[in-house]
Amino acid sequence: MIDYHAHTLALEEASKTLAAAPFTDAALLSARNEIQIDLSVANGHAMLGALVDHLFAHAVSDGSELALLNRAADLWDRGVALYNDLGSVRDRFESSLAAPGDPDALSQFNTAAFDVQLFAQKAYAMQAEVIGLRDDVSSLKYLTTHPRQLDEPANSWDWSSLLLGRRTDALVRNLSRLAHDSGTRAFAFGALASYGANAAGSAYLGAVVGGPRRSHRFRDRIARNTIGSWLSRKYLTTPSPGKIAKIVRFGGPNRAVLPSGVEQLLKDALKATFDLSRTPEPPNLQRGYRRMLRHLQLIDGFSRPPVPAPPQSVWLAKLYGDPSNPPPSLRPQDVGLSGDPGGGVSLGSNSSGNPAPSQSDNEKSSTICGIIVAILIIIDLIQAFVQCIVQWAKKQTCTFWDNMLLKKLWEKDPPDPRDQPPTTDVTASSSELTAMASNDQVTQLIACLFDIHMQIWEALDRAYHFLTFHGLIYPQSLINVPVYSQFTSVPATSQWPRRPVSDPVNRYHLYPGSPLEHPAAAPSGFPVGANPDAFVPLAASRFILPLWEQIARGETDTQNLDLDADRGFLHPCWATGKSINEDPVNVRTLDYGDQ
Repeated sequence: MIDYHAHTLALEEASKTLAAAPFTDAALLSARNEIQIDLSVANGHAMLGALVDHLFAHAVSDGSELALLNRAADLWDRGVALYNDLGSVRDRFESSLAAPGDPDALSQFNTAAFDVQLFAQKAYAMQAEVIGLRDDVSSLKYLTTHPRQLDEPANSWDWSSLLLGRRTDALVRNLSRLAHDSGTRAFAFGALASYGANAAGSAYLGAVVGGPRRSHRFRDRIARNTIGSWLSRKYLTTPSPGKIAKIVRFGGPNRAVLPSGVEQLLKDALKATFDLSRTPEPPNLQRGYRRMLRHLQLIDGFSRPPVPAPPQSVWLAKLYGDPSNPPPSLRPQDVGLSGDPGGGVSLGSNSSGNPAPSQSDNEKSSTICGIIVAILIIIDLIQAFVQCIVQWAKKQTCTFWDNMLLKKLWEKDPPDPRDQPPTTDVTASSSELTAMASNDQVTQLIACLFDIHMQIWEALDRAYHFLTFHGLIYPQSLINVPVYSQFTSVPATSQWPRRPVSDPVNRYHLYPGSPLEHPAAAPSGFPVGANPDAFVPLAASRFILPLWEQIARGETDTQNLDLDADRGFLHPCWATGKSINEDPVNVRTLDYGDQ
């Protein structure tokens, strides 16, 4: 199953290919004219049809991934807001202390002094949530095992797996046959585009992953997201996930509703395609629809903020004017920065290129330790600031401040992370502000606030890497990092597919070195080095347009293709004779009517 971007591109390509086809048959010309009118008046229905596999995936889901993404989005938004708040605090401190005689200086300083304490409290409040999210995401439990890999019979498969692995061609035909107006016909055409996109796109996915989704579900997820990011960056007209959500949203302003015609069409098509006495009960499509919209909206909300601006020029001169006396740093030397996983830097204790990562790799890459360290530093700094501001106003040296900055961090008075920092009234007068401005330790304050601001940015950056590496969000600008770029070019390999690896949670960033699953197959017809855009035109020309022509003519000589490309390119739907773990696997190709 491919991602949202690839599906929308396949729909666009299918529409262009259909429009450019040199038909002379009167029946095809009439059918094309009708569907083009339908697509022009019901574009949202067509795009919804192109996402039909995602609609069902959300409908059968237990909701755990969406719940994690909700939590991540909430923490991300609060983290970015804190980052922006600190930028405002810095600006007010720097301006007021640089020119204490300005009319607005006193007000700027006093509001900044209060807001920086609120900043520390908000940061403190996020600690437990950050740790909890880290632990829940790093387990990857929200990416469930495919029922085929569990040797479950097809009659117990969930509907998402059924629609990709059973009676796929037949469903598309029934959707087209049962559609009765512009909205449902456009939806059926979108579902046809989805069929072709999955047939071609999943073959590409299998090639770069090293095996099908059922065998490498973690690796497949980041590959799927990476390919979507790659396509969206190449084709700039591709709508963002948030824009897709708006295009396919129906219903009133307060509640999205799957169009009744589409819901009924899907129910009728399922009944016409499958023996429902041998399947689970069809899922709640309205619930799946609302979940899909929410998912599209959430994944569009992660954007890294710009790097913090350096201190204002007057402070830069004081801080860096003497190279022999650099400004103090709040970075403890025994806490390293966690690099982006697999991106040419160390992943835990595993060096880049080491094929055998240790159990600690994923744990270390997922700690988001930068956020926790930054929070502790913030608490320490604000405690020092509150204690020292009165002494500064009296032109005195602050002993606690010296201990904090000039000796080993937290050596004498470490903050207890269970003690939320209080908010203290530290309002200054004009004369006190003037006295503070001349204190050398205030320059250290400016340096430390910039240091913390940079650490918060780095913590957000690592959190973004963490969420991307675990498949919750798209890599976007990270696609050139090696852990993602490996999925944007077909590798040179003659052996496929690879069986599941023994420790997938800690190895999915590496091409699988596991034993071959026999009988061996060809993952795709794509040449070595082919990029993701290779499968989009193929989907339209090789699958979508020929099947559309057959449907328009009333012909039926195609196969039900396995839309996960589970046994390679163009492989029909299939079943195992016994167990998926046999060697070789007893691959039994299903007849067209088999379920």
